[in-house]
Amino acid sequence: MISNRFALLTALIFTCTTAAYATKGAVHFTDMSQQKIELAAPAERIVVIPIPAASMLVSVDESSKRLAGMHPFAGVAARDGMLSVMFPDVLSVRSDMVGNDFAPNIEALLSVNPDLVWQWGHRGDDIITPMRNAGLTVATLDYGKEAYTQEWLTLMGKTLGKETKTADLIAWRKQVINQLENSVAAIPEDKQPRVLYLSHFKQSIQTFGATSHNNADFALAGGVSLNRDLTGPRTLNIEQILVWDPDIILLGNFEAGLAPADIYNNPMLSDVTAVKNKRVYKLPIGGFIWDAPNQETPLYWQWLSQIFHPETASFPLREEIRKRYLQLYGYSLTEAETDRILQLDLNQDGRDYLTLMGRP
Repeated sequence: MISNRFALLTALIFTCTTAAYATKGAVHFTDMSQQKIELAAPAERIVVIPIPAASMLVSVDESSKRLAGMHPFAGVAARDGMLSVMFPDVLSVRSDMVGNDFAPNIEALLSVNPDLVWQWGHRGDDIITPMRNAGLTVATLDYGKEAYTQEWLTLMGKTLGKETKTADLIAWRKQVINQLENSVAAIPEDKQPRVLYLSHFKQSIQTFGATSHNNADFALAGGVSLNRDLTGPRTLNIEQILVWDPDIILLGNFEAGLAPADIYNNPMLSDVTAVKNKRVYKLPIGGFIWDAPNQETPLYWQWLSQIFHPETASFPLREEIRKRYLQLYGYSLTEAETDRILQLDLNQDGRDYLTLMGRP
């Protein structure tokens, strides 16, 4: 009788303990389309279709092992930037999960057997429903505001079991926002530089429009985005650049090989203020390109503030980059790698760049 009771008690304890661990391991969250998502445990095989979010996952996890698939451009950015240096295995992650306009490749997705697929939620159900119909667990992200990017971090933390780290990263973002709002962002607009961002220039001249997060980024750093009211086509011509006559031109990382020299060497732009004053700069690229929202964006804001207001810049950005890479990736940067992130080779002729961003 005693042995039977002992056996029953042991079984009860085991059952309760197992249930407790199962409950602890389960992941429940609401995605950015307000869909409730349930996972039996933190995801181990994840496909990330939103381009900037793949590098964010790797950063939060400090590993690419759980990244089972990503967008082709995320693969390009990983190869060209620091992500593949810090996590070489990311180069082996498949990037055939999605086609044009983020349309999912169902066959490729099923072949990697993901626990979770991240997809954009603001681009319509056509890129979500086929995956759910195929039996995949899909969670969504939205784009365009800093609050959204902070929510990406929160959701990544939940799904990876890294909530403490992502809370710290969000606190850092808020700290930098507060610092800039109380300094350069408070400069009267008529004393701020007028800034033009170009994502492409060689084949066609392209920029962003009124809905881009970059408008808020520039304002936070104390600059006026010349294309903040652009609601029509985002393709420009030389004449429009001449009319705007920007004080600063920033070149993005979406067009391969685009460099300040392409602007300086164009005779039609020789009278533009940014060209005459040597204030054309290539944006940095680290774990991801800085011209898209990502885990490194506070560094981008600080970089912008120094480019826009070099006369007041005293913040040791190189030191901050090294400090934050330890927090973001658990990686210790060399001086040469910091030069690479800051695109020092392309920007060395830019006004004040070596003074602001060069080695001590």
